[in-house]
Amino acid sequence: MRLVFRAGLMAATILSPAAAFAQAAPADDKAANAPQDIIVTARKTSEKLQDVPVAITAFTADDIKAAKIERLSDIAKLTPGLNFTPLFGAQNQLPIIRGAAQTFGQLNVGVFLDGIYLSGKAGVDLELNDLERVEVVKGPQSALYGRNTFAGAINYVTKRPTADLTANAEFTGGTNGLVKGVASISGPLSDTLRFRVGGFFRQFDGFYTSSIDGGKVDFAQNYGGIGTLEWKPDEAFTATLRFSYSKENNGQPPSSIVRTNAAPGIPAGGSATQPRNLLYIGEVPAIPRNGVTVNTRSSPGLPGGSYGDREESIRGSADLEYDFGPVTLTSITAYAKRNAEYTFDGDNTICDRTGGCPSFGFPFAPAIPIGSSAFSLSSNKGYYRDISQEIRLASSGKQVIDWLVGFYYYDNINVGVDRGFSPTTTAGPTAYSAFNPNYSYPLVRLTTKSYSGFGSASWHATDKFTISGEVRYESESQSFAQCPTYYANPSATPPAGVVGCGATPSPIVTSAANPFTGAVTVFPSPAGTAAATAFTATNQTFSFVTPRAILSYKVDPDALVYASYARGAKTGGFNTGLNVFANQRAYQPETTNNYEVGLKSRLFDRQLLFNVAGYYTDWNNQQAVCQNPVSAGGSSTNRSYTCNVAAATIYGIEVETAYRFNDVFSVVGNYAWTHARYDRFVDDSLAQNLTLAGLPPINFNGKSLPYVPEHKFLISPRIDVPTTGDIKLQARADIVYQSKTFVRADNLQNFGDKATVDFRVTATNGAWRLQFFVDNAFDDASPVAGVRFFDTTNYFVSAPLVQGAQRRQFGVSLGYNF
Repeated sequence: MRLVFRAGLMAATILSPAAAFAQAAPADDKAANAPQDIIVTARKTSEKLQDVPVAITAFTADDIKAAKIERLSDIAKLTPGLNFTPLFGAQNQLPIIRGAAQTFGQLNVGVFLDGIYLSGKAGVDLELNDLERVEVVKGPQSALYGRNTFAGAINYVTKRPTADLTANAEFTGGTNGLVKGVASISGPLSDTLRFRVGGFFRQFDGFYTSSIDGGKVDFAQNYGGIGTLEWKPDEAFTATLRFSYSKENNGQPPSSIVRTNAAPGIPAGGSATQPRNLLYIGEVPAIPRNGVTVNTRSSPGLPGGSYGDREESIRGSADLEYDFGPVTLTSITAYAKRNAEYTFDGDNTICDRTGGCPSFGFPFAPAIPIGSSAFSLSSNKGYYRDISQEIRLASSGKQVIDWLVGFYYYDNINVGVDRGFSPTTTAGPTAYSAFNPNYSYPLVRLTTKSYSGFGSASWHATDKFTISGEVRYESESQSFAQCPTYYANPSATPPAGVVGCGATPSPIVTSAANPFTGAVTVFPSPAGTAAATAFTATNQTFSFVTPRAILSYKVDPDALVYASYARGAKTGGFNTGLNVFANQRAYQPETTNNYEVGLKSRLFDRQLLFNVAGYYTDWNNQQAVCQNPVSAGGSSTNRSYTCNVAAATIYGIEVETAYRFNDVFSVVGNYAWTHARYDRFVDDSLAQNLTLAGLPPINFNGKSLPYVPEHKFLISPRIDVPTTGDIKLQARADIVYQSKTFVRADNLQNFGDKATVDFRVTATNGAWRLQFFVDNAFDDASPVAGVRFFDTTNYFVSAPLVQGAQRRQFGVSLGYNF
């Protein structure tokens, strides 16, 4: 069997350029250049990456530095089966694993920092500094991780304190005003106590400027730090305390509306501003560097003082571990708090600060009079708090049956308010007045409490064959409360008794813990609509069991084959908008059944890494985006909400390969083919629109899921240039290609193919490190995200609002290890 297996592997790799060179290198040289094993903790225990029967892409600390990995988008470029969509700012980051894409609701991918869950779409794209490792685990991890690891998990592992005193610092400068500094120091405080402290700052002027006022759009001013204490009084017990703080001030995402180009025959519904074209169909064009249609300048009454995203995060954790010999007990306690405010141009037109636009050529209509709700800005303010506790008891890993059992508790509070403003002439030409109440949002409080028990066992039936099983039972309760609120100029004084909905029987935000005190002004709504203190509340509970079974066979020390089945589950939630009907308020969980086969191997004296995985996913009760053409109050609106109306099938293949020809030249490559299609999806909103128009509904069966490329590959050649003395010189290129992706489920708009090339030249000399880099060397400008943007005066009109790409950037980094 072994000979047949080896022959099959050689046939599978014979077309690779690596195989052609494998015959030439001497065996001794190959052994000397053999790569080191990477240790991962994806299954909550330390294992060699190549021995884990799960598809994992891992990056070591050296990989992170060499590739200049700084954000989640950098990880996605280098990982097969992982895509990342920065969906209009830091508030809506969207990692996608194996085609399981969503735009509304909670993430399908769980993101963890040192094993601790990071909640929400806004908290997952961290500044990645002082990391020991990044692990991308593909396929459902619901059994061991829970918390919406529906499609996979990403775990950031920070560096631990060191036994010896060490320190390092690095400074980076680049085009477009990039300035960044990173530093850390680590060492012993006593024989039993060690510490590590690190910090960073980053300033960036942005790639894009506004075509309206010439201001910078996508700028960044961020800083933060992390501290770790590790106490080890004896060989059995270890206590690790971590604390981190970060503050970000980012500009708006570089976005523009694409003019409509198609008239499919849908009637105007009596709109006085009916344009010639109603939709955009085809490939979305790139946004010029000076062509972003958003306002950037501050004005009186502007929430937060300026446009952009402002966040402040605090995280703390205590990791306690005691080794009893046969078993190890682990406890992880974590706390996190985040305050965020995001203010953005809500209409992408020039009519914002002037207070007077009697006629303007909107992308949809030839002219819209001043006073239309199209001219606005929006501001979202949120407070998020997480508390979690995990307790695990695991065997030593040296037995015929290895096992693990655990308990997990999670408590989340999310308080948010969305505010809409329009320019006014009554309060001055540059001040803002209350937004139309039909388009205001409520003050909302969401709470989540989750309890789960989990376990795993692996029976090593022989020294080659292992049967593994995992299971998790999770029960989650959610409560939702809202108070309709309407806002005027924040400097005004509200009537007594309505701030924060404090007059309700069960306050959404108590006065003692109101994160909006002094920043939010709440007014009763206009006559004839609900009062400001009108209060609604509801709750729901979900429970599910998520198992996984794995069969693995170790052909020899360098080859593993495996097959697995896993069930994934993602919790439901609430739609928080005012203009949803009662039966649309809650949405239900979604589930997947997943099947996978894989191979992990090293060939030619371990010089060639060749891993391949094939998977099939049956996705049921899928959470999708629906649209209300008519509100619960009877008015015309375009409120998006999450609904369970779809089902999909996803299958694909992922390949990872790396070959070191000799001590000078090596190549890393990977490829992902993803076939992600809807089996059932009738867009409820579009169906209502077409029914009003007297036309039949449209079925999206067979359409591709949004933001998922069918093909994606990476080729990364690397040269270690021979030098004299202690100097080491490496040059590398990361060439990434992905095929077109679609903006929405209707597949009418697409982003086209995208190809980027990054260059790195790094020189090290003992303690010094110098790196020259070029990102996106050929300046691919293909848009990276888009949503359906509606003309609020006519809900038949729809065009893509798209976000520009990260453009070409040159820079240099200089670092020193003390």
